[in-house]
Amino acid sequence: MTHPHPEGPTSIELFLGQMPSEWGAVPMPPDARLFGGALHYRRRQPMQIEAIFESEGDAKSVLNRYEATLTGAGWSVFGGFGMPGGFVPGGLIGLGQTYRQGEKGPMLMVAALEGGADATDLRLRLDWDMARHVPEVRVPGRPEGAERLPALSPPPGVPLRGGGGGGGSGSWHSEATVETDLPVPDLETHFSRQLEAAGWMRLAGTADDVAGWSSWRLPGDGDWGGILLVLAAFKADERFLYVRIASGDAGHGGWYSSGLTAYRA
Repeated sequence: MTHPHPEGPTSIELFLGQMPSEWGAVPMPPDARLFGGALHYRRRQPMQIEAIFESEGDAKSVLNRYEATLTGAGWSVFGGFGMPGGFVPGGLIGLGQTYRQGEKGPMLMVAALEGGADATDLRLRLDWDMARHVPEVRVPGRPEGAERLPALSPPPGVPLRGGGGGGGSGSWHSEATVETDLPVPDLETHFSRQLEAAGWMRLAGTADDVAGWSSWRLPGDGDWGGILLVLAAFKADERFLYVRIASGDAGHGGWYSSGLTAYRA
């Protein structure tokens, strides 16, 4: 609910069913239902607004409709922040994009997650704080390697929480926790099959009642490797998940972090 900030403590206000006045004239998603969200601010100045909507249609069509609304109001694509893959709740496949109106004002980050039954979970984040640091973090497009991390979903009916991750400069990771008492070897096998389906080649690995790990070689150009971890070291009905990819020749591309609700730099 709160984000640590080097410039001092932040505060948060929740809202339901309507956007706070700080949202201003930013276009709303067409034909979407607003559930609510949070306004983060520091020293009485808004830092970011996070909001959750639901819209009919698949993620791509919902994102395309909203992008058409934004571009009609003078907003344009700023670049790809965040990761397209990593651990996501079962059945959620996501698309994301970042927008800005000219060279001034806040950044608008949009994440569209398919929730089944022809419905899309639309997450918006209007971020003033990030815009202040644009000269420090902006790069042409998404830093190298982000697209190499596939979306990984838990077994059907297994809740996932705490998903997030980040990276840049040739190294990306994602982590999450699942509420299940499934044996570690079974869970490691479940995610390994998804990595294999994405073209990853297993190099080594093992699993017992407490920990499971496997190392991988990624497809495509470059010397990219990956590691998958599944741990049952904290609670009997909980498993910690971690996946990381890295290049043997990491370049420079800034660093970004992301979450299921929105992307964070």
